[in-house]
Amino acid sequence: MISVKWGRPFRSLYTKLFLIIFSTGILLFVGVGSIYFHAVREGGIGIWREHAALYLNHLIDEIGSPPNLAVARQFTEQTNLGIRYQNPEGEWFTAEEIPTFKQAQKWTWRERSGVRFGWWRGTMVMTVEREQDAFVFIQLYPEGTGFETFWAFVMLGGVVLILSGTYATLRWLFRPLRDLSRGVELISAGDLEYRVPEYRKDQFGRLSEAFNRMTRRIQHMITARERLLLDVSHELRSPLTRMKVALEFLPDSEVRNNVTHDVDEMETMVTGILENARLHSEYGKLNLSEFNLAPLLQEVVTEFRDQPPGVHLTALPPTLLLTVDAEQTRIVLKNLLTNALKYSTPESAPVDVRVQTDEQQTVIEVADHGVGITQDNQAFIFEPFYRTDSSRTKTTGGYGLGLSLCKTIMEAHQGTISVISEPGCGSVFRVGFPSKHDSLAS
Repeated sequence: MISVKWGRPFRSLYTKLFLIIFSTGILLFVGVGSIYFHAVREGGIGIWREHAALYLNHLIDEIGSPPNLAVARQFTEQTNLGIRYQNPEGEWFTAEEIPTFKQAQKWTWRERSGVRFGWWRGTMVMTVEREQDAFVFIQLYPEGTGFETFWAFVMLGGVVLILSGTYATLRWLFRPLRDLSRGVELISAGDLEYRVPEYRKDQFGRLSEAFNRMTRRIQHMITARERLLLDVSHELRSPLTRMKVALEFLPDSEVRNNVTHDVDEMETMVTGILENARLHSEYGKLNLSEFNLAPLLQEVVTEFRDQPPGVHLTALPPTLLLTVDAEQTRIVLKNLLTNALKYSTPESAPVDVRVQTDEQQTVIEVADHGVGITQDNQAFIFEPFYRTDSSRTKTTGGYGLGLSLCKTIMEAHQGTISVISEPGCGSVFRVGFPSKHDSLAS
């Protein structure tokens, strides 16, 4: 969990681009700075060190031999240059913060005209050694100036401001990509009405326009297909009714029974298509009422109990009050049990029907021990006319409308339907009805 939590920001395109730009800036700074330091600045500093060495040698001569402390203090007051003198007989200094000669020697590495240059705690330090006399010079800053701290904070604030501006600019630049990502998620979830905002004229803007054109075309194709199915289904109802009436006048025979069975299957398919379309339309409403679902569930299970491998109902409370459409709920339960028995074998364990309730929802589970569903098929089984068995043989039957109708009915109830399955281990279908239906009933 920790690795996922910390790794998630680095999957963001903004973060990757920001790090690339930041790393490029650091490399440019280091590269240009190194060239400047070695090719330009070092030459100028070398000249400065030469002049500084001449000045310090002259200053030592001015202090006198043996060196005069009073003169040294006068120089310190005039130039803010701290001086420490050491020899075998003793030592003196003009400021306490000046390091000893031994300490300063460790941090000096450049030498010009007998003077060694280096750094001590962020300040330039210089040492001079003459026979038994040793001098240490260091630049002193008046108390309370705080120039280094101030400019350090200014530099840090500038870096933060630049980095923040760069990141904000990247987010603005790639905002259409974020809109496109949201559009893909919504359209893949079925919201074909969503359109990506078109407010740019660059490559991202043209991509957004193309995405919206594609979405409108897909929506038009799906709408045309659904319209065709509805029109055909409406036109088939009258011939099917006439066929059923005509079959009643035929003598009882195997041919009549087979034709009657086929006509019933076609009527079931047409009814499923029309009912699915009705619930999706703005005029399709549920006949909601407070209903005890326990007797209905018991009745549906009893209807399928004698079909192999059988149905086992567990954990059914005596009262299960929900605000539902009873007939539509019956269709959901019958479709799920039909599906579970269809893909079970007579030798497998009975189909289990379980009920779970809490404050948020009531869940009904239908679990079989049949062939199961592959992970690839699970994403499409609730789509109309989709079947895991593409051969569409009579042994598995159906037209791929049962689970689609179940999903439509559950969405109309503001409920949920889902599946957990593994090939060879069976499937568990879960339908969840909201326990509170105030907004739904209104």
